[in-house]
Amino acid sequence: MKSTKQQPYICIFISMSDIKKFIWIDFIASTFIYYALKIPSHSLIAATAGSMVAPMIIRQSIIFRGRFK
Repeated sequence: MKSTKQQPYICIFISMSDIKKFIWIDFIASTFIYYALKIPSHSLIAATAGSMVAPMIIRQSIIFRGRFK
């Protein structure tokens, strides 16, 4: 019989605060920004683009703000 070599495995833990932050930024803020742009402008393209770009800007500002604390 061949001996099986034990394979190492990786275990990643994600804190609950990071999950909450992700949900707030990506789902709730994106939805709010989508409707904030869609209702006054009546532009589906502007609202979609804004809801995609805004979470990236929010995440970058959080990272940038964290560097200078």
